[in-house]
Formats: sequence, structure tokens, C-alpha cells
Amino acid sequence: MLLQRSLPRKRLQALRAAARVSRALGVPAYLIGGSVRDLLLGCPSPDLDLCVVGDGHAFARRLAAELSTPLTQDRRFLTAKIAAAGGAIDVATARRESYARPGALPRVAPGSIDDDLARRDFSVNAMALPLDPRLASQLLDPYGGRADLARRQLRVLHHRSFIDDPTRLLRAARYAARLRFHLEPSTHGLARQAVRADCLDTVSGDRIRRELFLLLDEPRTWAGVELCRRLGVLRCIHPGLSAGRRVLTGLRRISGISAWFSPGDGRAHPDCGLARLLVLADGLSLTEGDDLGPRLRLTARQRRALKSYLTAKGRVRRALSAPTLRDSVLVRALEPLPPEAVAALAATSTDRVRRRCRRFVERLRGVSARIRGDDLERLGFDPGPAWGRALAAARDARLDRRAASKDDEIRIAATILQARGARRRHR
Repeated sequence: MLLQRSLPRKRLQALRAAARVSRALGVPAYLIGGSVRDLLLGCPSPDLDLCVVGDGHAFARRLAAELSTPLTQDRRFLTAKIAAAGGAIDVATARRESYARPGALPRVAPGSIDDDLARRDFSVNAMALPLDPRLASQLLDPYGGRADLARRQLRVLHHRSFIDDPTRLLRAARYAARLRFHLEPSTHGLARQAVRADCLDTVSGDRIRRELFLLLDEPRTWAGVELCRRLGVLRCIHPGLSAGRRVLTGLRRISGISAWFSPGDGRAHPDCGLARLLVLADGLSLTEGDDLGPRLRLTARQRRALKSYLTAKGRVRRALSAPTLRDSVLVRALEPLPPEAVAALAATSTDRVRRRCRRFVERLRGVSARIRGDDLERLGFDPGPAWGRALAAARDARLDRRAASKDDEIRIAATILQARGARRRHR
């Protein structure tokens, strides 16, 4: 009944198809984890998480064929993803996990539904609903997840949860931000203990980066980052990371600022997750930023954006804080920066700087001189370094409204070329 009341039609159709496959193959299947949590909260997620007690890959192949949709499989972790209409379907073989050492990826083996629920991170994610219509009302909730939903709290299942998988610290912050939950007191204490034990040092930079960017992609990311600060997680990632007023305010603003960049104008649009990382790194020195890149295994593009932002932010803020500012100066200050750095700068600066960043993005970005090199050639000047200065002067004049027409720009360019001693072509 819960599924029929809460799920959209396409999701219900997919679940009915999954129930048919379950009966045909003779394997129990369950809606599980975050899908059940969100249903009980009345906000069903677009993706469906299914758990199969048996051969999950055979189940996924049969379901993908029935739905006529693509399928990808990960045999190491006994999982598969189906790209179904209305949202993805994640299918996993019910499994148990063991950890060779703290922070290591788990070793998995097929198991029962009880084994699968026992390996979950929080009680609210350790619930399951059978797909068999005869059992659909029998919620499996061995760890009291439904009661924790009512209390709006996150609770781990055992005392080693954060030690076995320290990325759960970041996941706790993500869920707390999204669901507006708090950490149950003993879970809060276990998280603090794990942080004091430097547990994140046992986790690869790749895994930390993935979890951090998932947190940074949340609509209420500032709430999760603030929780990370209180727990000490940020300083475990890098000692220079903090979440003071400037950072938290910037994280609140960044989504609205990203909307300044029109995706249809042919120019670069910021990656919101990367822009938020730059905001989070606002207090770092350039040297600290150079350390953060390898720590998180950032891509080359991400490292360039971080370095660009940390190098320019102080100088650009000072330039854009002037009482009066020509548009040409504004463009020269912001144009070399990637869009994520412009967005982060706007998010973390004063109202005056933010207004000028917006003017650059919405009105000035991409403005060029009306004249081109062939116009300079027709003036009779040989190509050379002075051409670039002449074209830049023409663009500055256009930006500053000193050149109302192409003819005005040609006159300005000719003056620059003559002053620079550009060679005239022999006729």
C-alpha cells in the first residue's frame, strides 16, 4: 500500500516488473536502503535501490531485458545499474562485508537480507520492503530505523562503523544536511572519536574526493559543511580548511550565482561542485592549496581552477572594491579566471564586488573589439606584437563607451600602432 500511495506511475511499473522477475527466477527481492527511507518520509527519490537474495546479476539482466533498457554491472561488488525510464534502478546481490583493515574497501560475499541490512551505515538506511505483493506491508526494520526517522536522527549500527569506513563521516554530514537530521548522541561521540584517531588518513584521496563532492552537490551543502567543521572532519581532510562565516555564506549563495551564467550562450558554465570546493578552500594559502590537490586527487582542471582562485582572489577583490571602476579594468581582472573562480569570488566577497562580478558575467563576458586583424592590415601595418595591443585598446574603448562604432575603434587602433612604431607595409 505504501508503494502505491507514494511512487509515481513509472516507478511503480518498474517495481511491478521487478516483482515479476523475482517470481520467475524464484529469488526474493526487496526495495531497500535510501529508497525505503525516502518513501517513509514522503519524498520518494528518483532512483530505486533493489536487493536480491540470490544472483543479483541474473536478476538485473532479466529486468533490464523486460524494461528494454541498458545495463552496467560491477562484478567485484555484486551490483548492477539499469537506466530505466523515470530514474535509475540499482540492483545488488544481498551480501555481507568484512574489512581487512580500517578504511579499506570492503570484501563482499553473497549473504542473506539480514546480512545486507547489517552492513548499512545508518539505521534509517537499514530497512527493506519485500517486492512480493503478499509481503509488501511487512517492513523489515531490525535496527529501529523507522523510530529514528520519527526522531529525525542518524544512528550508526555498531561502534566500529566510522572506523571500518571513515567516509561515513562525510556521508553523515550529507544526510544530515539533506534530511535536516541530527546525529544521535552516541553516534556523535563515535564520530568525534574517529576524527581524533585520524581515521580519514586510512582512506584514499579518491574516495574522500568522491564523498566530499557528493556533499558539495547537496542543495543545503552549507549545513553539512558546518557539521563537518564541528566534528573536526574538515581539518582531517586538510588542516587549513575551515567553515567560517565567509565560507558558509558563500556556500549559501553559490547556486544563485551559478544561475548568472547562461548555459545557452556558448561560453563556459561553472561546475557547481567545483565552485563550492573553491569557496570551501577560500581560507587556504597558495601553498596549502597545492597540498590539497594531491590530498583529494583532484583532476588537472580542478587543480588549475583552485590555483587560479587562490592566486587571484586577494588582488581581484582589492581591484573590484574601488569606489569607481571602468568596465575594461573589470574585464581584465576577471577574464583570466575560470567560471568557477568567478562564481566563488562573487559568493565570498562584499556586495560591491559581487555586483561587479555579476555585471561581468551577464553583460561583459565575451565582449571583443569590433575590428579584427584584417582591418589593421587594411590600414597598411605589418603584423606584429603591436597588433595585440591595438586590438586590446579598441576593446577597452568599446567597453568603456569611448568607441561607439567600428570606425572609432579603427582610429584608436591606428593611434596605438603609430605610437608603438608598427611597421607600415610598402605599397
